Amino acid sequence: MLDVARAAGVSRSTVSRVFQNAGERVSADAMIKVHEAAKRLGYVHNLVASGLAMRHGRQLGLLIRDATNPAYGLLHSEVNRAVEAASRTLISVTADKHDYGTAEVEGLQRLIGQRVAGLFVGTGVTAAEDLIETVAAVPMMIIGRPNSHPLIESVSYDEAAHGRMIAEQIAAHGHRRIAVLTAPLLYSQVFDLRMRSVIARCEELGIRTVEVDLLPVEQGVVRALETARDQALSCIVCPVDYVALDLLRAARERGVRTPEDVSVVGFDGIGDGLDLIGLATVRLPVAAVARDAVQRMEELLIQAQEDEEGPLTNARPPIRHVLHAGTFVPGATLGPVPESWRD
Repeated sequence: MLDVARAAGVSRSTVSRVFQNAGERVSADAMIKVHEAAKRLGYVHNLVASGLAMRHGRQLGLLIRDATNPAYGLLHSEVNRAVEAASRTLISVTADKHDYGTAEVEGLQRLIGQRVAGLFVGTGVTAAEDLIETVAAVPMMIIGRPNSHPLIESVSYDEAAHGRMIAEQIAAHGHRRIAVLTAPLLYSQVFDLRMRSVIARCEELGIRTVEVDLLPVEQGVVRALETARDQALSCIVCPVDYVALDLLRAARERGVRTPEDVSVVGFDGIGDGLDLIGLATVRLPVAAVARDAVQRMEELLIQAQEDEEGPLTNARPPIRHVLHAGTFVPGATLGPVPESWRD
């Protein structure tokens, strides 16, 4: 920093303000000189070191589940966009989709080791109790996954509402007997919540549901097609769009037409090209969740700093659990009950 200051002809504190406080109280000319000098000298600002010096760093951490999943990939992108808009930096760790919690806890520990000021947890696997045991030193928030833990804030998708939404669309198309692909709670809390919500609402609507084991996915989608054929089920509900796409591939290989022979619906509505396929699904409000989460994290960080600097003058505000509902996306894969299967 001192070398950059000398090369730019400014004070070291000016260089510090440029890199640590987004140029607060620094003239445009000085900003240009500092960035030009830093580029010329190959200077890269050390976020961790500045965080230690300031006690309250500008970087936030994100644990994300399987970034190859379009929904998680988009959440990662939108959180990063919102964090940058707040003049902060995002450090992320991605867990493998086949891990059931161990790697996620290790990822959280790595983020804490980077001295992040706050943590976002975007995963449907690690239990809230395990998160509490792992993270205690910084504000933490669950994003994208419904949560009711009394000690952890959350900004999430309203998956229960999404399940009801799917069930009501199925009923509106006249279906009365359907297959529902389910997975153990350990595999995905989100999948479990979605499917339980579909089943509960279908029961209220007088729709019979037959649960089919999803795992392993390659075999689960074939079981669903066979069960639909053998039990005259006119629609198959998949817990996520990528499973629905696997099911459509399996159906095509077996000469099963969609929706003429069986309807198919999914959840997420994120993947590129779903409109071309015409998959009926629920689109998650990813951008709204990311913006709301980052805004709330700023409030939590201010609150945490006030707690450190002196006794609270007011009672601590209650833990918030915010839900954002998505929208149903009509598609060609959801049609009326086949003539041959109608009562």
